[in-house]
Amino acid sequence: MDLYLAADGGMATVTKAAALAGEPEVLRWFDELHDPLRRYLLLAGAGAADSDDAVQETFLRLHQHLVKGGDRSNVCGWVFQVARNYLRDERKSARRQRTVRLEEAVTGEGGPADPRSSPEHGVLDQERVQRLRAAICSLPEQQRECMLLRTSGLRYREIAAVLGIQISSVGSLVHRAVARLSEELS
Repeated sequence: MDLYLAADGGMATVTKAAALAGEPEVLRWFDELHDPLRRYLLLAGAGAADSDDAVQETFLRLHQHLVKGGDRSNVCGWVFQVARNYLRDERKSARRQRTVRLEEAVTGEGGPADPRSSPEHGVLDQERVQRLRAAICSLPEQQRECMLLRTSGLRYREIAAVLGIQISSVGSLVHRAVARLSEELS
């Protein structure tokens, strides 16, 4: 049975398939992790459409993993690791390097502007966001990943599992990243 998530975040097909397969737990994980996972992917530099694709693929793989009796000890860490790997693999593929999604080209992925905001506030907000993104991008890769995963709601234990490092390393990497960002943004 093919599974897919509706573009609007609907879960009708996955709900039916998960219930039929005896895995309603996937729905609970989806409800709990969908927003933090999407936020992580966006902060990691993925576009909105790519983030949605990665979230969809991740939860399909989770469903398959659970149906096959896969390990359930750290599902949260597993989900973020799968999404991270999926995004990395997509970025490496030659097809992705040659194509641009039509919606990204048209919208510029900036998202809709706040109609209540003045043009001056909009420019200032864009500058703040650009400074923050530049500061985050300037972090060493492990510090950046730790920060993005932490701001997505993962605990140190889960971050350690996703990145394959010691829990104590996560704490020091997050601490150093926060200190460096504070220094660069002050």
